[in-house]
Amino acid sequence: ARSEIGVAVTIPRARQVPVVRGCLSVLAESIAGLEIGAFRTRANGQRERLLDHPVIKLLRNPNSRIDRFTFIHSIVDDLSSHGDFIAAKIWNDDGELVSLRRIDPASGEMEETREGTKRFRYTDKFGETHTLLEEEMWHIPRPPVLDEIKGTSPILVDGKEAIAVAIALQKYANILFTNDATPPYVWAMPEGQSFKDVGSKKNFLASIRRWTTGKNRHRPAVLEYGIKPERLGLTSEEAQFLETRREPWLDLLRLWRVPPHKLGILERSTHNNIEHQSLEFVTDCLRPILELIESSIAKFLLEEEEVVFEFNVRSLLRGDLKARYDAYAMGRQWGWLSVNDVLRMENENGIGPAGDRYIEPLNMVPVGAGMDRREKQEGVEKSIAYLHESVRRHRGRPRLEIVKDAA
Repeated sequence: ARSEIGVAVTIPRARQVPVVRGCLSVLAESIAGLEIGAFRTRANGQRERLLDHPVIKLLRNPNSRIDRFTFIHSIVDDLSSHGDFIAAKIWNDDGELVSLRRIDPASGEMEETREGTKRFRYTDKFGETHTLLEEEMWHIPRPPVLDEIKGTSPILVDGKEAIAVAIALQKYANILFTNDATPPYVWAMPEGQSFKDVGSKKNFLASIRRWTTGKNRHRPAVLEYGIKPERLGLTSEEAQFLETRREPWLDLLRLWRVPPHKLGILERSTHNNIEHQSLEFVTDCLRPILELIESSIAKFLLEEEEVVFEFNVRSLLRGDLKARYDAYAMGRQWGWLSVNDVLRMENENGIGPAGDRYIEPLNMVPVGAGMDRREKQEGVEKSIAYLHESVRRHRGRPRLEIVKDAA
């Protein structure tokens, strides 16, 4: 894709820009490290975790070459760069889906047939051409979907101009520091003086290059005939080079909605707001990608409508030790967490059946039972008052008789 400033933008070239590479890595690695699970909702509304569901087994071992982390990393990386993720489905002799093999989105083109279905024509690394029909592939397009068949690439479509500027600045930085960050000079002679012939001028310029370039950089040179150097260009400080590069970095971060502190840009981050920025990273940046993958799995890989697939983002939302323990104590005190629930969230083993008990405060009663509790309390108070009155009236009598009268 050719940009307005004439810089060719490709996905491999864009990956060489550190901010682009950082955004893709942060997104892919953050999601690939999450725990995955399949759940079935029971008739009573409770959810049952399905540890041996076929989709969970498939994603944990997508094929014989790669593992779960690498496969999910590829899904997020392709969506965040190409705008499409494509995997070929492989079945066994019984018609069961047993394997998924990633196909490079850049190796072919997504097409629409006359019947309204999709197909993907691509060329493999051996130069052979293949065609995958819609039912033979798992395709996730990144919104907005073009013509309902192809996703939108953040690099080649939405961020083409911003990435082109970053590439141009990167090239300029390479040229600047290749020349020792030294701007060009001219050598001015006093008015009325000149070199005697062309040969002497060439000798002078050759001497200047020999004195001031290569291993002789920053060594002194001797100028004669009143010649003075005059600078033509600007230094990097005068051109505000660092500030000029920082603005395109922020524009690139906005393409993927990645917080600056995730890539080490901490000018506007403090210890007070860094935790809130981490929460926003999950809710505003990762959540749309997670829901896109989850909905695609539910539509194209899950066969039961009552089963849902989810990523567990609890590990990304965990605070420090004190904050977690305070939250656990609150949940335990008010009755929605058990000891085993807390241990599972801390990746620890449970303590057995006793750890599944839930407790509640003594002053908490079921709705509608408050009047019965008050009546019982009044009865207890009356009984205690009767005991006190009996003791007062029968003071001096044997204790056994007092107890009998009270009974």
